[in-house]
Amino acid sequence: MSEGRRLVEALAAVASRYSPENRKEKRALLEALERTSVGHAPTLLRLHETLCFLQAHPDDPEVLALVDRALEAIPARVKRLGAGARRRLYDSGIASATLDYPFGLPMARWLAARFPGDADIAWPRFHDEDRLDETLSLLATTAEGDAFSEGGMGWREWLRVAKGGRRLSDLQLLLEVFGRTGLPTETRDWLFESLGLPIQWRPHGPGASRTLARIAPARVFFHEAGLDRSAGNLADALRRPLPALERAPRPLAESLIDAARVAMATRQRELHAFSYPNADDVLVVRPGRGLTLAFVGIAPDFRLPLEAYYGFLALKNGVPVSYGGGWALFGTLDFAVNIFASFRQGESAYLATQLLRAYRRIFGMRTVVVDRYQLGHESTEALRSGSFYFYHRLGFRPRNPDVRRVLDGELAKIAADASYRSPIGVLERLAGDEVFLSLPRGLAAPEKRLRATEVSALVARFVAREYGGDRVAAVTESAARVGRMLGASHRASWPPSERRAFERMSLVAALIDDLARWPLSARRSLATVMRAKGGRSEMGYAHLLEGHRRLRRSLEALATV
Repeated sequence: MSEGRRLVEALAAVASRYSPENRKEKRALLEALERTSVGHAPTLLRLHETLCFLQAHPDDPEVLALVDRALEAIPARVKRLGAGARRRLYDSGIASATLDYPFGLPMARWLAARFPGDADIAWPRFHDEDRLDETLSLLATTAEGDAFSEGGMGWREWLRVAKGGRRLSDLQLLLEVFGRTGLPTETRDWLFESLGLPIQWRPHGPGASRTLARIAPARVFFHEAGLDRSAGNLADALRRPLPALERAPRPLAESLIDAARVAMATRQRELHAFSYPNADDVLVVRPGRGLTLAFVGIAPDFRLPLEAYYGFLALKNGVPVSYGGGWALFGTLDFAVNIFASFRQGESAYLATQLLRAYRRIFGMRTVVVDRYQLGHESTEALRSGSFYFYHRLGFRPRNPDVRRVLDGELAKIAADASYRSPIGVLERLAGDEVFLSLPRGLAAPEKRLRATEVSALVARFVAREYGGDRVAAVTESAARVGRMLGASHRASWPPSERRAFERMSLVAALIDDLARWPLSARRSLATVMRAKGGRSEMGYAHLLEGHRRLRRSLEALATV
């Protein structure tokens, strides 16, 4: 073992321990590493992950200063590697290492604007040339169409010619072409995504990699007393008041959205809320221990049809450590949290507890659901991380009898042998269905709750039955009819996003046969709910929707027919 590797392994082993002796050892190892080369790519990557963890969970100012310095030196270490070793860091997301991913249009546009010299298309990794020819023939003028036919110039030459001598990358030109299509936004974005263009990015510089992703916190929390890994009673924690939940000022909101996008892009991931964010609807809470939780609402025209939704980015001492989302409908929250691999030996239970406290403040949910994918169904990452038991320690329980029988057997084995670990096959069975956390006034049978998917199925049958599948007519006529019944016939003065939201939700309202016989107050409040779907804040919409019990009862009755 080389000296560099020995030091890195020793630092990784002590990283999550916090006695005075451990602090002394960390300082000595960090100082020694400053003078030691690391020429082995996997070892350099292990050093990087350990440094990221320590930056988020520092012992004291001296350790943090050494860690910051070590992270700032990572780009130079990468550049000193040989070509073969650098290739082994491909897709790692660390500074000065290249990655590629078929990002959707919003993220591709952001990358090209934010890092114009560092992002382009990785043509050697693109193989669906016929599809690109067909797509460009649709987006170009009719007179150019034959350029993409057999014997024509083809897409490569067309891209060169279309630049007209301008200094544009291929990515910038394609984004320009897609931006000028005149197609509906949803169609345009789907068309771009369907191409699967591998977008290559070499992240470097502050705020442009996992290495240098930290947003300087107002105050650093040091872990002299060690990590808080306790999993207390979550239901009790959710009853305690939360520190102030604030709407982020625009500059802070934009910096948090930027941080979320970098955190995702460097890990080759995307999240709907970060692709279509609403910078006027970013909520921030700082519950303690250096944690900042940013909840990002969606731009009105890209919101979900019925549910309210905020994605989140969690930062520990300014370092992005986790992302996920919460989907709320009639008092039930579907919750998903993904802790980045570098930080899973940290304060995961504390983080999840604070996230749910914040969602409780935002949505006021009474039942929390975690779907089976989060537990490991068709997710190797969740299986290997023991996700089911993580949620079980927080108080989530299965209601499926088959899963409960497996769990009872496993708990008995654990009680008899503390070293026992459920094998992967058993974890797959435990991930066979959802788990639930019931709060006061929560659903007695949450597995039978009304789901947005059930409402969408009702709408599909309604459009087929009443309009012969003519969806344009269905929206137009339903909006007019529902508007008359709800006293919202004069919508021309509303903001465009509120008008569009009302039109989209009119198909849901049109399902209710006795809508015209509702009390006037119930009809007017429904109009307010529908309008709020396109308003400034999803939190406001969620509370209005939750308060409309007549709508909920009507939809539940329809879903059970």
